[in-house]
Amino acid sequence: MPGMDGLVVLQELRRRHPALVVIMITGYGEVSMAVEAIKLGAYDYLLKPPDPDHLLLTINRALEKKELQQKVESLDRSLDSSLEMQLGRSAAIRQVIEDIRRVATSDFSLIIEGETGTGKTFIASLIHNLSHRATGPFIALDMGSIAESLLESELFGYEKGSFTGANHRKKGYFELAQGGTLLLDELQNLSPQAQSKILQVVDEKSFYPVGGDKPRSTDLRIIGATNADLGQAVSQGTFRQDLYYRLNEYSITLPPLRQRPEDIPLLAARLLSEAASELNRNFKELDDSALALLAGYPWPGNIRELKNVLRRATLQSDQRQLTADILSKVLTNNRCAGSALPGSDSDREGVASMPISLEQAEKETISLALAHTGGNRTKSAAILGITHKTLLAKIKKYGLH
Repeated sequence: MPGMDGLVVLQELRRRHPALVVIMITGYGEVSMAVEAIKLGAYDYLLKPPDPDHLLLTINRALEKKELQQKVESLDRSLDSSLEMQLGRSAAIRQVIEDIRRVATSDFSLIIEGETGTGKTFIASLIHNLSHRATGPFIALDMGSIAESLLESELFGYEKGSFTGANHRKKGYFELAQGGTLLLDELQNLSPQAQSKILQVVDEKSFYPVGGDKPRSTDLRIIGATNADLGQAVSQGTFRQDLYYRLNEYSITLPPLRQRPEDIPLLAARLLSEAASELNRNFKELDDSALALLAGYPWPGNIRELKNVLRRATLQSDQRQLTADILSKVLTNNRCAGSALPGSDSDREGVASMPISLEQAEKETISLALAHTGGNRTKSAAILGITHKTLLAKIKKYGLH
Protein backbone atom coordinates (compact mmCIF):
# COMPACT_ATOMS: atom_id res chain seq x y z
CA MET A 1 0.00 0.00 0.00
CA PRO A 2 2.43 2.67 -1.08
CA GLY A 3 1.48 6.21 -0.09
CA MET A 4 -1.19 5.47 2.53
CA ASP A 5 -2.18 2.97 5.20
CA GLY A 6 -5.44 1.12 5.72
CA LEU A 7 -7.00 3.77 7.94
CA VAL A 8 -6.38 6.45 5.32
CA VAL A 9 -7.97 4.19 2.69
CA LEU A 10 -10.94 3.69 5.01
CA GLN A 11 -11.37 7.45 5.40
CA GLU A 12 -11.20 7.99 1.64
CA LEU A 13 -13.73 5.21 0.99
CA ARG A 14 -16.11 6.72 3.54
CA ARG A 15 -15.67 10.15 1.96
CA ARG A 16 -16.36 8.94 -1.59
CA HIS A 17 -19.04 6.36 -0.73
CA PRO A 18 -20.69 7.22 2.63
CA ALA A 19 -23.20 4.36 2.37
CA LEU A 20 -20.53 1.70 1.76
CA VAL A 21 -20.13 -0.97 4.45
CA VAL A 22 -16.42 -1.58 5.07
CA ILE A 23 -14.75 -4.57 6.77
CA MET A 24 -11.10 -4.12 7.75
CA ILE A 25 -8.72 -7.11 7.62
CA THR A 26 -5.27 -6.41 9.06
CA GLY A 27 -2.14 -8.02 10.42
CA TYR A 28 -1.99 -5.52 13.28
CA GLY A 29 -3.84 -6.63 16.38
CA GLU A 30 -3.59 -3.54 18.56
CA VAL A 31 -6.83 -2.65 20.34
CA SER A 32 -6.21 1.04 19.68
CA MET A 33 -6.08 0.39 15.94
CA ALA A 34 -9.38 -1.51 16.03
CA VAL A 35 -11.03 1.26 18.06
CA GLU A 36 -9.80 3.90 15.60
CA ALA A 37 -11.12 1.90 12.63
CA ILE A 38 -14.57 1.59 14.21
CA LYS A 39 -14.56 5.32 14.99
CA LEU A 40 -13.79 6.06 11.35
CA GLY A 41 -16.81 4.03 10.25
CA ALA A 42 -15.60 0.46 9.69
CA TYR A 43 -18.31 -2.15 10.21
CA ASP A 44 -15.85 -4.67 11.71
CA TYR A 45 -12.13 -5.28 12.22
CA LEU A 46 -10.68 -8.77 11.62
CA LEU A 47 -7.15 -10.11 12.09
CA LYS A 48 -5.17 -11.97 9.43
CA PRO A 49 -5.57 -14.73 8.65
CA PRO A 50 -9.33 -14.55 9.18
CA ASP A 51 -11.28 -17.69 10.01
CA PRO A 52 -13.34 -18.46 6.87
CA ASP A 53 -16.54 -19.14 8.82
CA HIS A 54 -16.11 -15.98 10.88
CA LEU A 55 -15.37 -13.97 7.74
CA LEU A 56 -18.50 -15.27 5.96
CA LEU A 57 -20.62 -14.56 9.04
CA THR A 58 -19.26 -11.01 9.19
CA ILE A 59 -19.93 -10.45 5.48
CA ASN A 60 -23.50 -11.78 5.79
CA ARG A 61 -24.16 -9.50 8.75
CA ALA A 62 -22.72 -6.56 6.80
CA LEU A 63 -25.03 -7.36 3.88
CA GLU A 64 -28.00 -7.58 6.26
CA LYS A 65 -27.07 -4.17 7.67
CA LYS A 66 -26.86 -2.75 4.17
CA GLU A 67 -30.26 -4.19 3.28
CA LEU A 68 -31.76 -2.77 6.47
CA GLN A 69 -30.27 0.65 5.69
CA GLN A 70 -31.82 0.57 2.23
CA LYS A 71 -35.22 -0.37 3.67
CA VAL A 72 -35.01 2.46 6.21
CA GLU A 73 -34.03 4.92 3.47
CA SER A 74 -36.95 3.70 1.34
CA LEU A 75 -39.35 4.11 4.27
CA ASP A 76 -37.93 7.58 4.91
CA ARG A 77 -38.54 8.56 1.28
CA SER A 78 -42.08 7.14 1.45
CA LEU A 79 -42.74 9.01 4.68
CA ASP A 80 -41.43 12.26 3.20
CA SER A 81 -43.62 11.79 0.14
CA SER A 82 -46.67 11.04 2.30
CA LEU A 83 -46.10 14.09 4.51
CA GLU A 84 -45.60 16.29 1.46
CA MET A 85 -48.88 15.08 -0.03
CA GLN A 86 -50.65 15.99 3.20
CA LEU A 87 -48.86 19.24 4.05
CA GLY A 88 -47.18 20.64 0.94
CA ARG A 89 -43.70 21.06 -0.55
CA SER A 90 -42.80 24.69 0.16
CA ALA A 91 -39.58 25.50 1.99
CA ALA A 92 -41.56 26.54 5.06
CA ILE A 93 -43.43 23.23 5.16
CA ARG A 94 -40.26 21.25 4.52
CA GLN A 95 -38.95 22.76 7.76
CA VAL A 96 -42.15 21.69 9.54
CA ILE A 97 -41.77 18.15 8.17
CA GLU A 98 -38.17 18.06 9.39
CA ASP A 99 -39.33 19.22 12.83
CA ILE A 100 -42.05 16.55 12.89
CA ARG A 101 -39.63 13.77 12.05
CA ARG A 102 -37.04 15.01 14.54
CA VAL A 103 -39.36 15.36 17.53
CA ALA A 104 -41.74 12.45 16.85
CA THR A 105 -39.24 9.78 17.86
CA SER A 106 -38.48 11.54 21.15
CA ASP A 107 -40.77 11.88 24.14
CA PHE A 108 -40.39 15.66 24.34
CA SER A 109 -43.32 17.82 25.33
CA LEU A 110 -43.87 20.46 22.69
CA ILE A 111 -45.92 23.48 21.75
CA ILE A 112 -47.37 23.92 18.26
CA GLU A 113 -48.07 27.53 17.34
CA GLY A 114 -50.01 28.83 14.38
CA GLU A 115 -53.01 30.83 13.29
CA THR A 116 -56.49 29.37 13.48
CA GLY A 117 -57.00 26.77 10.77
CA THR A 118 -53.33 26.00 10.06
CA GLY A 119 -53.71 22.38 11.19
CA LYS A 120 -52.25 22.27 14.70
CA THR A 121 -54.39 19.31 15.80
CA PHE A 122 -53.54 17.46 12.58
CA ILE A 123 -49.80 17.99 13.13
CA ALA A 124 -50.13 16.81 16.74
CA SER A 125 -51.85 13.62 15.58
CA LEU A 126 -49.12 13.05 12.98
CA ILE A 127 -46.45 13.33 15.67
CA HIS A 128 -48.39 10.88 17.83
CA ASN A 129 -48.76 8.37 14.98
CA LEU A 130 -45.02 8.53 14.22
CA SER A 131 -44.01 8.07 17.85
CA HIS A 132 -43.54 4.97 19.99
CA ARG A 133 -46.88 5.89 21.57
CA ALA A 134 -48.78 5.35 18.32
CA THR A 135 -50.65 2.32 19.70
CA GLY A 136 -51.87 4.39 22.64
CA PRO A 137 -54.74 6.89 22.64
CA PHE A 138 -54.58 10.36 21.12
CA ILE A 139 -56.89 12.75 22.94
CA ALA A 140 -57.39 16.38 21.92
CA LEU A 141 -58.84 18.68 24.56
CA ASP A 142 -60.00 22.25 23.91
CA MET A 143 -59.04 24.13 27.05
CA GLY A 144 -61.44 26.92 26.23
CA SER A 145 -64.44 24.57 26.30
CA ILE A 146 -64.15 23.46 29.94
CA ALA A 147 -65.87 25.49 32.62
CA GLU A 148 -63.58 26.46 35.48
CA SER A 149 -65.84 24.71 37.99
CA LEU A 150 -65.49 21.42 36.10
CA LEU A 151 -61.81 21.73 35.24
CA GLU A 152 -60.34 19.52 37.96
CA SER A 153 -62.86 16.70 37.56
CA GLU A 154 -62.55 16.78 33.74
CA LEU A 155 -58.75 16.67 33.79
CA PHE A 156 -58.20 14.26 36.68
CA GLY A 157 -61.53 12.45 37.10
CA TYR A 158 -63.28 11.75 40.39
CA GLU A 159 -64.03 8.95 42.79
CA LYS A 160 -67.50 7.62 43.52
CA GLY A 161 -69.18 9.62 46.28
CA SER A 162 -66.67 12.48 46.11
CA PHE A 163 -69.51 14.98 45.66
CA THR A 164 -73.27 15.05 45.20
CA GLY A 165 -74.13 13.28 41.97
CA ALA A 166 -70.85 11.34 41.75
CA ASN A 167 -72.57 7.96 41.54
CA HIS A 168 -69.64 6.23 39.89
CA ARG A 169 -65.93 6.65 39.38
CA LYS A 170 -65.02 8.70 36.32
CA LYS A 171 -61.67 8.80 34.55
CA GLY A 172 -60.26 12.21 33.64
CA TYR A 173 -58.42 13.09 30.46
CA PHE A 174 -54.99 12.54 32.01
CA GLU A 175 -55.98 8.98 32.83
CA LEU A 176 -57.74 8.35 29.52
CA ALA A 177 -54.58 9.40 27.65
CA GLN A 178 -52.30 7.01 29.57
CA GLY A 179 -49.71 5.45 27.28
CA GLY A 180 -50.53 7.91 24.52
CA THR A 181 -50.66 11.64 23.80
CA LEU A 182 -52.76 14.41 25.33
CA LEU A 183 -53.19 17.54 23.21
CA LEU A 184 -54.03 20.64 25.23
CA ASP A 185 -55.46 22.90 22.56
CA GLU A 186 -55.95 26.67 23.00
CA LEU A 187 -53.33 26.86 25.76
CA GLN A 188 -53.85 30.60 26.03
CA ASN A 189 -57.26 29.95 27.59
CA LEU A 190 -55.82 28.19 30.65
CA SER A 191 -56.74 30.01 33.84
CA PRO A 192 -54.06 30.59 36.52
CA GLN A 193 -55.65 27.78 38.55
CA ALA A 194 -55.53 25.38 35.60
CA GLN A 195 -51.92 26.31 34.84
CA SER A 196 -50.95 25.57 38.45
CA LYS A 197 -52.65 22.16 38.46
CA ILE A 198 -51.15 21.09 35.13
CA LEU A 199 -47.68 22.25 36.22
CA GLN A 200 -47.99 20.06 39.32
CA VAL A 201 -48.85 17.01 37.20
CA VAL A 202 -45.97 17.68 34.80
CA ASP A 203 -43.49 18.09 37.66
CA GLU A 204 -44.62 15.17 39.82
CA LYS A 205 -45.80 12.88 36.98
CA SER A 206 -48.82 11.99 39.06
CA PHE A 207 -52.23 13.40 40.01
CA TYR A 208 -55.06 12.92 42.50
CA PRO A 209 -58.63 12.36 41.27
CA VAL A 210 -61.24 14.53 42.97
CA GLY A 211 -62.06 12.78 46.24
CA GLY A 212 -59.10 10.42 45.90
CA ASP A 213 -56.38 9.89 48.51
CA LYS A 214 -53.94 7.91 46.38
CA PRO A 215 -51.91 9.44 43.53
CA ARG A 216 -52.08 7.98 40.05
CA SER A 217 -48.90 8.06 38.02
CA THR A 218 -48.86 9.47 34.50
CA ASP A 219 -47.25 7.98 31.41
CA LEU A 220 -48.19 10.21 28.52
CA ARG A 221 -46.86 12.87 26.21
CA ILE A 222 -48.26 16.38 26.43
CA ILE A 223 -48.53 18.55 23.33
CA GLY A 224 -49.77 22.11 23.63
CA ALA A 225 -51.29 24.12 20.80
CA THR A 226 -52.07 27.81 20.58
CA ASN A 227 -52.88 30.56 18.09
CA ALA A 228 -51.48 33.17 20.49
CA ASP A 229 -47.94 34.32 21.27
CA LEU A 230 -47.29 32.47 24.53
CA GLY A 231 -43.87 34.06 24.86
CA GLN A 232 -45.59 37.44 25.01
CA ALA A 233 -48.15 36.04 27.45
CA VAL A 234 -45.28 34.97 29.71
CA SER A 235 -43.78 38.47 29.49
CA GLN A 236 -47.16 39.98 30.38
CA GLY A 237 -47.59 37.61 33.31
CA THR A 238 -50.74 35.92 32.01
CA PHE A 239 -49.05 32.56 31.43
CA ARG A 240 -46.73 30.88 33.93
CA GLN A 241 -43.12 30.92 32.86
CA ASP A 242 -42.33 27.63 34.61
CA LEU A 243 -45.20 25.82 32.85
CA TYR A 244 -44.23 27.38 29.51
CA TYR A 245 -40.69 26.00 29.74
CA ARG A 246 -41.90 22.59 30.92
CA LEU A 247 -44.18 22.24 27.89
CA ASN A 248 -41.90 23.98 25.40
CA GLU A 249 -39.13 21.39 25.26
CA TYR A 250 -39.58 21.67 21.49
CA SER A 251 -41.67 24.04 19.38
CA ILE A 252 -43.15 23.98 15.89
CA THR A 253 -44.54 27.06 14.18
CA LEU A 254 -47.01 26.47 11.35
CA PRO A 255 -46.88 29.11 8.59
CA PRO A 256 -50.19 30.64 7.44
CA LEU A 257 -51.44 29.55 4.03
CA ARG A 258 -51.02 33.02 2.53
CA GLN A 259 -47.25 32.71 3.05
CA ARG A 260 -47.00 29.50 1.03
CA PRO A 261 -49.30 29.80 -2.00
CA GLU A 262 -47.14 27.29 -3.89
CA ASP A 263 -48.64 24.57 -1.68
CA ILE A 264 -52.23 25.39 -2.63
CA PRO A 265 -52.47 23.28 -5.84
CA LEU A 266 -51.34 20.13 -4.00
CA LEU A 267 -53.55 20.82 -0.97
CA ALA A 268 -56.54 21.69 -3.15
CA ALA A 269 -56.23 18.46 -5.16
CA ARG A 270 -56.21 16.38 -1.98
CA LEU A 271 -59.07 18.28 -0.37
CA LEU A 272 -61.19 18.03 -3.53
CA SER A 273 -60.62 14.29 -3.63
CA GLU A 274 -61.67 13.98 0.03
CA ALA A 275 -64.71 16.18 -0.56
CA ALA A 276 -65.86 14.13 -3.54
CA SER A 277 -65.58 10.95 -1.51
CA GLU A 278 -67.31 12.26 1.59
CA LEU A 279 -70.11 14.06 -0.26
CA ASN A 280 -70.58 11.26 -2.82
CA ARG A 281 -70.01 13.64 -5.72
CA ASN A 282 -68.01 13.35 -8.90
CA PHE A 283 -64.39 14.37 -8.52
CA LYS A 284 -63.71 18.02 -9.33
CA GLU A 285 -60.60 19.59 -10.77
CA LEU A 286 -59.40 23.20 -10.84
CA ASP A 287 -58.58 25.07 -14.02
CA ASP A 288 -55.77 27.64 -14.21
CA SER A 289 -58.04 30.58 -13.42
CA ALA A 290 -59.30 28.84 -10.27
CA LEU A 291 -55.76 28.05 -9.13
CA ALA A 292 -54.76 31.68 -9.68
CA LEU A 293 -57.74 32.81 -7.61
CA LEU A 294 -56.88 30.45 -4.76
CA ALA A 295 -53.21 31.43 -4.83
CA GLY A 296 -54.05 35.14 -4.62
CA TYR A 297 -56.63 34.91 -1.85
CA PRO A 298 -55.29 35.67 1.68
CA TRP A 299 -57.10 32.79 3.46
CA PRO A 300 -57.66 34.29 6.91
CA GLY A 301 -59.06 30.90 7.97
CA ASN A 302 -56.08 29.08 6.42
CA ILE A 303 -56.42 25.39 5.47
CA ARG A 304 -59.72 25.03 7.32
CA GLU A 305 -61.19 27.83 5.21
CA LEU A 306 -59.75 26.37 1.99
CA LYS A 307 -61.25 23.00 2.90
CA ASN A 308 -64.69 24.49 3.55
CA VAL A 309 -64.67 26.52 0.31
CA LEU A 310 -63.70 23.50 -1.79
CA ARG A 311 -66.30 21.28 -0.13
CA ARG A 312 -68.95 23.88 -0.75
CA ALA A 313 -67.88 24.20 -4.39
CA THR A 314 -67.97 20.40 -4.74
CA LEU A 315 -71.46 20.32 -3.27
CA GLN A 316 -72.90 23.23 -5.25
CA SER A 317 -71.34 22.79 -8.69
CA ASP A 318 -72.44 20.18 -11.20
CA GLN A 319 -69.48 20.92 -13.45
CA ARG A 320 -66.42 18.69 -13.33
CA GLN A 321 -64.02 21.57 -13.78
CA LEU A 322 -64.10 24.38 -11.22
CA THR A 323 -63.32 27.84 -12.59
CA ALA A 324 -62.52 31.18 -10.95
CA ASP A 325 -66.11 32.31 -11.58
CA ILE A 326 -67.52 29.33 -9.69
CA LEU A 327 -65.13 29.76 -6.77
CA SER A 328 -65.73 33.52 -6.64
CA LYS A 329 -69.44 32.88 -6.14
CA VAL A 330 -68.70 30.33 -3.44
CA LEU A 331 -66.37 32.74 -1.68
CA THR A 332 -68.96 35.48 -1.93
CA ASN A 333 -71.71 33.24 -0.59
CA ASN A 334 -69.35 32.04 2.11
CA ARG A 335 -69.10 35.66 3.26
CA CYS A 336 -65.32 35.89 3.21
CA ALA A 337 -65.63 39.65 3.50
CA GLY A 338 -62.95 42.28 3.10
CA SER A 339 -60.43 40.06 1.28
CA ALA A 340 -59.00 41.14 -2.04
CA LEU A 341 -60.00 38.63 -4.68
CA PRO A 342 -58.10 38.46 -7.94
CA GLY A 343 -60.39 38.36 -10.95
CA SER A 344 -63.05 40.69 -12.25
CA ASP A 345 -63.96 43.98 -10.60
CA SER A 346 -67.48 42.69 -10.10
CA ASP A 347 -66.14 39.74 -8.16
CA ARG A 348 -64.15 41.98 -5.85
CA GLU A 349 -66.99 44.44 -5.45
CA GLY A 350 -69.43 41.62 -4.73
CA VAL A 351 -67.39 40.39 -1.81
CA ALA A 352 -66.44 43.82 -0.47
CA SER A 353 -70.04 45.04 -0.61
CA MET A 354 -71.25 42.39 1.81
CA PRO A 355 -69.38 42.91 5.09
CA ILE A 356 -70.29 40.28 7.62
CA SER A 357 -69.00 39.12 10.97
CA LEU A 358 -66.95 35.95 11.33
CA GLU A 359 -69.65 34.59 13.64
CA GLN A 360 -72.31 35.05 10.95
CA ALA A 361 -70.05 33.32 8.39
CA GLU A 362 -69.51 30.45 10.82
CA LYS A 363 -73.23 30.18 11.52
CA GLU A 364 -74.09 29.98 7.81
CA THR A 365 -71.38 27.37 7.15
CA ILE A 366 -72.69 25.18 9.99
CA SER A 367 -76.25 25.62 8.72
CA LEU A 368 -75.19 24.45 5.25
CA ALA A 369 -73.49 21.35 6.67
CA LEU A 370 -76.54 20.47 8.79
CA ALA A 371 -78.83 20.93 5.81
CA HIS A 372 -76.64 18.71 3.64
CA THR A 373 -76.56 15.89 6.20
CA GLY A 374 -80.24 16.15 7.09
CA GLY A 375 -79.34 17.28 10.59
CA ASN A 376 -76.83 14.48 11.24
CA ARG A 377 -74.46 16.16 13.69
CA THR A 378 -71.74 13.52 13.55
CA LYS A 379 -71.47 13.77 9.75
CA SER A 380 -71.72 17.56 9.91
CA ALA A 381 -68.84 17.73 12.38
CA ALA A 382 -66.74 15.54 10.06
CA ILE A 383 -67.49 17.77 7.06
CA LEU A 384 -66.65 20.92 9.03
CA GLY A 385 -63.46 19.43 10.44
CA ILE A 386 -64.45 20.01 14.09
CA THR A 387 -65.29 17.74 17.01
CA HIS A 388 -68.84 16.63 17.75
CA LYS A 389 -68.66 18.42 21.11
CA THR A 390 -67.59 21.68 19.49
CA LEU A 391 -70.42 21.42 16.94
CA LEU A 392 -73.00 20.94 19.70
CA ALA A 393 -71.67 24.04 21.44
CA LYS A 394 -71.89 26.04 18.19
CA ILE A 395 -75.45 24.83 17.51
CA LYS A 396 -76.48 25.97 20.97
CA LYS A 397 -74.61 29.27 20.59
CA TYR A 398 -76.28 30.18 17.30
CA GLY A 399 -79.69 28.70 18.12
CA LEU A 400 -79.63 26.32 15.14
CA HIS A 401 -82.04 23.42 14.69
